[in-house]
Amino acid sequence: MTHCKMFVVALMLSIAAMVACSPNQNESKEVVVTVAGNAGNFLIIKGHGFSEDKSLNKVVFGTVQAQVLRADSNYLLVQVPVQKAATVPVVVAVGNSTSNAMLFEYHPNLVAAIFQVSASI
Repeated sequence: MTHCKMFVVALMLSIAAMVACSPNQNESKEVVVTVAGNAGNFLIIKGHGFSEDKSLNKVVFGTVQAQVLRADSNYLLVQVPVQKAATVPVVVAVGNSTSNAMLFEYHPNLVAAIFQVSASI
């Protein structure tokens, strides 16, 4: 079942995308993507500029920090933390650089959902 959840997460990751930081700072394109999932789901966040040292990447769902399980310069694997049923902002930070907020909806009946971060961190 865990492998199935990971596959669904990886599949949905390629579908849902969010541009967090535009490489051209003069160009302002705000895209708000809301994805949904359950606490405990594994979530792959694709992008660039992440630290390969997982302890240097911080992913926060609302006010609750997620556990970063694996990190690469192009993706983070996190476990969605327990949170009240709601839609919360998700922010990725590496050092002093922080992405724009994305939205995550805690959904009681959804197996998994994911999003992509394209960040110039």
